[in-house]
Amino acid sequence: MLILTRKPGESIFIGDAIKVTVVELKGNQIRIGVDAPKDLRIYREEIYLQILEENKQAATPTADQSGMESISAQWTAKTKSSSLNKLKAQSTPMKRDKKSDEGNSDE
Repeated sequence: MLILTRKPGESIFIGDAIKVTVVELKGNQIRIGVDAPKDLRIYREEIYLQILEENKQAATPTADQSGMESISAQWTAKTKSSSLNKLKAQSTPMKRDKKSDEGNSDE
């Protein structure tokens, strides 16, 4: 960790695009200003840690989600099986009726 000493009004640069300025000292608090590109997200540490925790929870399947995944898997398997049976039925040659063949024989 880099530790710097700055007075109010003084700044530091992080790379070419981020400028951090000490704005004010008040007792044991310091106010800082951050100039950064608008597409760069800047969070206080406690907010950032909360976001990480929420993302972690969202990525962990709950009982409801795993139940839905099971239903989805069963539905997908049933759909595939049904489609396969339809294809088999279409490709199976028709059986000839022996009675009608016997009556139409030219022997």
